[in-house]
Amino acid sequence: MTTSAPSPKMQRTLTPALLAVMCIALFGFGTFFLNYSTLVSIGTNMGLTAVAAGTILTIMMVAVVAVQPLAPVLNNHFGPRMTFFAALSLQAAGNLLSLLTHFPLFALVSGSVVGGLGFGILVVIGTAAVPSTVAPERLGKALGYFGVTTSGATAIGAPAGLWLINIMPAIGFRWLAFGFILLALPALLAIPQQHQTSNTASRDVEQPVDGRMRWGGLITVLLPVSIVLTTFGLLLAFGPAAHSVSPALYIVSMQIFAIIGRFLASSSLDRRAPVSVMSAGIVVTLIGLIFTALLPAGTALIIAMMVLGFGIGAVQASSLLLCFEQSGSTNRGSVAWNMTFDIGLGVAGLVGGFGFTYWGPAITYIVCAIALTMVGLFFVLYFLSPKSPQAEQAPAKR
Repeated sequence: MTTSAPSPKMQRTLTPALLAVMCIALFGFGTFFLNYSTLVSIGTNMGLTAVAAGTILTIMMVAVVAVQPLAPVLNNHFGPRMTFFAALSLQAAGNLLSLLTHFPLFALVSGSVVGGLGFGILVVIGTAAVPSTVAPERLGKALGYFGVTTSGATAIGAPAGLWLINIMPAIGFRWLAFGFILLALPALLAIPQQHQTSNTASRDVEQPVDGRMRWGGLITVLLPVSIVLTTFGLLLAFGPAAHSVSPALYIVSMQIFAIIGRFLASSSLDRRAPVSVMSAGIVVTLIGLIFTALLPAGTALIIAMMVLGFGIGAVQASSLLLCFEQSGSTNRGSVAWNMTFDIGLGVAGLVGGFGFTYWGPAITYIVCAIALTMVGLFFVLYFLSPKSPQAEQAPAKR
């Protein structure tokens, strides 16, 4: 008796469906961060105060987080193609509403909220759609390609927005952002109209037998993720602790290695357990964070932030796969992970404002390292305990 070999199409990682999801993510994420980075400056140029424009930015992020639990409902009811179309349509409508320059407050609030709703749906449906685009044994690498796309779009979108807004009028900038969203629409043709369930479960993503979430496991995964992303947000917003240093070079170095770490870690998840990869990522993050807090400006600090970025990328990649596993579905796992991502970046502003004022930069980062050590130890003890679900399943994974 012979078994037929898997078709080359199913063995490909960069399938047409995955390439379509990556294309949509590239323009969707990139356009959102074009607008995110320029909202305050556009608002002040339209006559609003910096405080009012900053408040609108916060309202937009609230919209991004608030809509995310609704995204799986839309995905289940309408299918991935229509849900992607709804997300892109909201983002496009947000840019059009922002063109109502005669009503600056209404234009910014409505455009930001509508665009934020679209982006909130996009981040969830994009992450949840990846497992259905490739064969199970290719899921880790597929998540790596998707992660590189979203991280790259984020890293490029924000500085590109700050550059473009200085060389073109705000109205032209909004039309350009609207055009970028239109460029993503042809990719919808490669997105399936309905869910494809035959290949959605990875060999390393076992869902609970009873179909319910493992709340303890999910929270244990998300705790270190929240600390890591809060630290990431601190570094993006406030820079390293070293005095008299221009943060741009250091932050760029960290972001580049975060992208590299996320891709390499995702690729390794096809061969290694996500718990092991995330544990290693936490250790690397701690090493980089401690040296980043203590080193003066210079080459050694750049290397420390590269190490830190690599660890952050590894934690992002492995924790996403663990969220799929602990939540029992890609939809719920995507919501949990993305909400933690956005909340962590939001909390970073509060932590930085308080910590840098009353403790100083170095102590603030050391406190983050202590918090990560505590939740990291809890993570390791929980998942490597002989009574944990992962430990019980380990002998079967050979």
